[in-house]
Amino acid sequence: MSSVFAFKERAGRAAGPSLSRPSAALRAIARPLLIALAAASALLLCTRYAALPLLAIRHVVVESDLPLSEEELLKISGLRGTEHWNTISTAAVAKRLEANPLVREARVRKVFPDTLRMTIKGRQAAALVLADSGGRSLPVLVDGEGFVFKVGATAAEVDLPVVSGLALGETALGAQFARGYKPLFADLRSLREKSPSLYRLLSEVRVLSPATGIEAPAASSGCDLLVYLTSSPVAVRARGTVDEPLLKTALMVIDLLSNEGILKDIQELDFRGEEVVYRVKEG
Repeated sequence: MSSVFAFKERAGRAAGPSLSRPSAALRAIARPLLIALAAASALLLCTRYAALPLLAIRHVVVESDLPLSEEELLKISGLRGTEHWNTISTAAVAKRLEANPLVREARVRKVFPDTLRMTIKGRQAAALVLADSGGRSLPVLVDGEGFVFKVGATAAEVDLPVVSGLALGETALGAQFARGYKPLFADLRSLREKSPSLYRLLSEVRVLSPATGIEAPAASSGCDLLVYLTSSPVAVRARGTVDEPLLKTALMVIDLLSNEGILKDIQELDFRGEEVVYRVKEG
């Protein structure tokens, strides 16, 4: 047997919780406040969309050392002329610029209210490399990081030392030589920047295959180099590096042997050990 219980409301009292109505004074304050907030929001939206045309990117300032016109650089940057100051991504523009093999570094910043400033630094050649690729010799320009940024250059185009004896599997722009050769290109870049007179004396650096074959050594110290100077027919054999001390010492020894009248009989100077060894010509 079930029972049903019901509670009757007492006269003059609501069954549920009671809600008091706001006072007339509070209603008088709240209504204008809500109207003001709505008006402010509408004004903010109108101002934002009305200001968009005023914040359009109208000026692009380009600072670059690349042999490219501003039109070409703008094309590489991907700018379409419809960008706005408050919505454009400077990081995305810089990334598109740095994707080009000629560009080493790109910095992009906004200048209020309508200007974009791009500072672009190009890759500087450390050497003209005659690389073996697909059974043929391919001339390429390489920077101080071993990065190929021009294919098909010739010695007549640039006044650079030639690096030979390297293998390059990929011939496309943006290819990079094996990490083991990077110190060699870094040395050449340093010479060009710090000792340009010594750098100009370099005619050719021939990389000799390490004992393990034609694969790149784990470090540049693992391969022998034959260095040829424009001022001497005598080759200089070194291990792994072509730096300022090596070239200065080589020039001093060459000058000494020339003064002694025996330079014409010498084929090669060997700087790989603690003492300099020279090899005479056969016959």
